[in-house]
Amino acid sequence: MPPTNFDTHQFAAQAHAGQVDKRGKPYIRHINRVAAAADKRARHALEVDGLRINPEHVLQAAYLHDVLEDTPTSADDLIRAGYAPAVIEMVRLLTKTDEPMNYAERISALIETRSLGAILIKLSDNEDNASIERALSNKEGLTARYAASMPRLRDAAAALGYTGS
Repeated sequence: MPPTNFDTHQFAAQAHAGQVDKRGKPYIRHINRVAAAADKRARHALEVDGLRINPEHVLQAAYLHDVLEDTPTSADDLIRAGYAPAVIEMVRLLTKTDEPMNYAERISALIETRSLGAILIKLSDNEDNASIERALSNKEGLTARYAASMPRLRDAAAALGYTGS
């Protein structure tokens, strides 16, 4: 039986155990906010826009969106845990690779995949990263970088038929 959404939340919580964000808050809080926003967007895409998207897969990928990049978890671990190929693919698309490219290029590469689920998760991720509540250090221009990517991600989602915010 594939993992449930509860199982996936537990998997993410365990994988990110002990991690904190730049404000010292448990990292799982960021994961939870991203998952909630991505789930809402995916449900809008399905129920309002009539798009072919599986909100359960999007929710699970949102919970897992940082596990390959920020924990010892591998894609093989996700396969062994029974995650659907679509979930694993979205997580892979959202994971920074070793290929040298700047942030804008990574966003372009994600947009080019035309994976609505991954685009909605990244939009939710960047929205949370740019929020005042997170107050990320701006010494590297992170907040501006995230904010600049959001219109591009919204346009990409709209080009795929998404009408939500």
